[in-house]
Amino acid sequence: MIDYEIIYSKRKTISIEITPAGKVLVRSPKRVSEKEITSFLEAKEDWILKHLHRVQKEQEKQAAVEPLSEEEIKALKESAKYYFPQKVEEYALQMGVTYGKITIRFQHSLWGSCSSKGNLNFNCLLMRLSPEIRDYVIVHELSHRKHMDHSNAFWKTVESVFPDYKERRHILKTDGQFLMLAAKEAKDSKSKFYTYMLRCADGSLYTGYTTDLEKRVEAHNLGKGAKYTRMRRPVELVYFEEHPSKQEAMRREALIKQMTKKEKEKLILQNKEN
Repeated sequence: MIDYEIIYSKRKTISIEITPAGKVLVRSPKRVSEKEITSFLEAKEDWILKHLHRVQKEQEKQAAVEPLSEEEIKALKESAKYYFPQKVEEYALQMGVTYGKITIRFQHSLWGSCSSKGNLNFNCLLMRLSPEIRDYVIVHELSHRKHMDHSNAFWKTVESVFPDYKERRHILKTDGQFLMLAAKEAKDSKSKFYTYMLRCADGSLYTGYTTDLEKRVEAHNLGKGAKYTRMRRPVELVYFEEHPSKQEAMRREALIKQMTKKEKEKLILQNKEN
């Protein structure tokens, strides 16, 4: 049987959501019994397994991303400090805008930003992308000197410089996602990640991942961990594995969730014996 978490609400129908972490969320009206939900899940089992497999493949891709070393990050920053000031000056003159200070950072969530005072920030990871994409980010941020939003007028300003901005934006999104993952990996490389199983008061097993086992178990027992465990307290930590990255922990979590209860119990027993 597939592990799942039920979220009851005032909705009228049952729906299933597969999260990026490989969790199966069932959103259900309050009046629906757990037996009815189980029947619904059984009818949708092929669809659920198909999407869990897709999530697993995506997690495998993410796990293959190598974190950047300190030397690589330093080299990217140095290159960016040379590249961006020249190009910003060039495009600002072309667009008829002014700007303030330029800062180069190593980030895992933003490619660039523009403050209300005109201070610009650029991600050094852009040096791993083509000049066409770097320049798109520069023009994007300089366009905020005219429009501090993403209105139609803002995009018209971007388009006036790069008529193909939509294509460049798409490339940034697709090619840049793994660079962002590499940045995240570099940040997380000093952290520990765990996949764990809890035995709930009703005997069921809950699987999750965390960076702090003690705090996470405590949160579950305080009713702040997950909706599934909130109504099944107290919980007890019965199994955990340590992983080098968040992606590895998430991938393992997804695999364990696909196991039958018997297979999970066997895993727990083997862990105790070792």
